[in-house]
Amino acid sequence: MKGTILSEQGMRRSMEDTYFLDLNFQDRGWVFGGVYDGHGGRFASQFAKLYMHHYFMEELNMGLEPEEAFKAAYERMSSEIKNQQSGTTAVNFFIRDGIIYCANAGDARAIVIKSDGHIQLSVDHRVENPEERKRIIKMGGVIQYPYVVKGLRGLMPTRAIGDDYFRSVGIISTPSTNRYAIKDDDIMLIAASDGLFDIMENLEVEDLARRFPDLDRFIEELSKEALSHRLATDNITVIALSFKD
Repeated sequence: MKGTILSEQGMRRSMEDTYFLDLNFQDRGWVFGGVYDGHGGRFASQFAKLYMHHYFMEELNMGLEPEEAFKAAYERMSSEIKNQQSGTTAVNFFIRDGIIYCANAGDARAIVIKSDGHIQLSVDHRVENPEERKRIIKMGGVIQYPYVVKGLRGLMPTRAIGDDYFRSVGIISTPSTNRYAIKDDDIMLIAASDGLFDIMENLEVEDLARRFPDLDRFIEELSKEALSHRLATDNITVIALSFKD
């Protein structure tokens, strides 16, 4: 399996995205990756980059299934981030024995590109999601689309790691989880921050992946489209894995 990464600041004044990728995780041929999109500074996303895979592995070694290990790791990490101004969304994947285990909190996204379509593995946690909106309103949060508002601050994702300030209005760190068995007709796994998917639809990313199956060429063309043609205003981080190598 081959992987490559795009991580660009875009037109933002600072870079708050981070990422992690290990194609031989624990020296066992497993794969672990994550894209972390920070807000309120880089503290939380940097913390996730450094420790998420360790926390996940500790929970896995305790006998938990990967989905439960992700949930425990997300909650533990969130409780340990004491900087109340900092938070991060996250999308993670763990690949073992032909199975992709995916977890996400927030609006970073993971999709599998197939020879005849695509499958989204993650869940977008934003106020457009009825279940997310219902929880926020029940907890007393104010929604001023597209933000959850508390006091003078607003937050677009409805789930995140950290963000103690927003906990009282329903911003939780519990991830959505999924598992997916890799098929013969699967081409590529893509995990990316919302900086990509806010300006490109899944189908558009799928089209590029099918036209440019070589990972390096795909990332080059994706960068041109997002940064040069569409003038991305947000940080963009993308991890792409090829199932064909």
